[in-house]
Amino acid sequence: MKIAHLIAQFYPYFGGAEICVHNVCRTLSDSGHSATVICTTPPAARKPDLNYEIIHLFSRTSGLLREMPFIGKYYLEYELSRLQRKHKFDLWQVTMGYPLAIYAVDFFRRNKIPCVLRCCGEDIQKYPSIGYGYRLDDGIDSLVKSKYPLFDGFVALTPDVREEYEKLGIPNEKIRIIPNGVDTAKFADIKSRLDRKAVRRKFGLDENKVLILTVGRYHPKKGFDLIPAVAQILKDKGLDFQWIVAGMNTSEILRKFPGRCGDVKSIENFAKSGGETFSLPSNDLIELYCASDIFVLPTLIETFGMVLVEAMAAGLPIVTTDAPGVRDVISDNVNGLKAPAGNPEALADAVCSLIKDTALSGRLSETSIRQAKEFYDWKSVTGKYILLYGDILKVYS
Repeated sequence: MKIAHLIAQFYPYFGGAEICVHNVCRTLSDSGHSATVICTTPPAARKPDLNYEIIHLFSRTSGLLREMPFIGKYYLEYELSRLQRKHKFDLWQVTMGYPLAIYAVDFFRRNKIPCVLRCCGEDIQKYPSIGYGYRLDDGIDSLVKSKYPLFDGFVALTPDVREEYEKLGIPNEKIRIIPNGVDTAKFADIKSRLDRKAVRRKFGLDENKVLILTVGRYHPKKGFDLIPAVAQILKDKGLDFQWIVAGMNTSEILRKFPGRCGDVKSIENFAKSGGETFSLPSNDLIELYCASDIFVLPTLIETFGMVLVEAMAAGLPIVTTDAPGVRDVISDNVNGLKAPAGNPEALADAVCSLIKDTALSGRLSETSIRQAKEFYDWKSVTGKYILLYGDILKVYS
């Protein structure tokens, strides 16, 4: 199969959606298929060493689609037509529904080209209290309702996302639940030769304190503003710990809560992946996962929460919330502990339980490692994409 993956942002800037596209394309190519990424990110100064091709469209394509839809759609369809004639792709997958998918689907339908939509966050979900979701705009919501159902197949990361598709009138049989994945072998390899104290020294961390880790970009939906309150409750309980928040713009927490983050430290240098090789999460971040004792994600809403499966692959006992997108990955008292979203006291109690009960911590850790290998390894995840593509292509044959 020759598969085109259309996505706005790509190398060298990455989040969960981009990491997924990279690993699916990498594994597709390893399996004998052809994968090509078409993106609007300008080419990197140094070309990455990849087993698939990256094609770059005009970097302002998404901006044109938002600000001048008629001109943007004309340009997008011109480029899609040119690339389809040249490469003769069997199927296109668009990652992120707005704006690329909305303005590309008419071209696919008009030319009878099989197409798949993979929504991955604010393009499908809404959380009005924090202003999260493109669909809070009535005009965009109208486009979503009219254009999304035109795709042949849909990838939902979790049952919560499947429900959002179904609310748009999309038949259940067109939707496949395919989670994000993780390179379990890489995590296991790094963990097997890790010197935990050396890693902590490298990041300027205490070698002996309980190390709590949170990973992700700073965003209202992540619930990171709760961390100082949770840390204070743990401190009041007499617990000795250090809490690291690793990700883009996480120092904002320290700025917003001066004087309340004495046990909390931000590390921001994991946001980009550059150079000749593409590895996300980076070796440094995997080392930090493996050198930590507990992983906490106090999120309010997720589409999936890739950092959860990364923490699972590292064997970390997890504390998170019962938020949408999380409840389908973490089962309470099985591979983690869950608290009501937005409740710092309950989060602190869960963390305290893991610190004090080593047997519980060990049991959750063992389950996480096993489930990461069984359900979330990229080979298994990509196999589900291959089955989806094949089923859609059968309809066109």
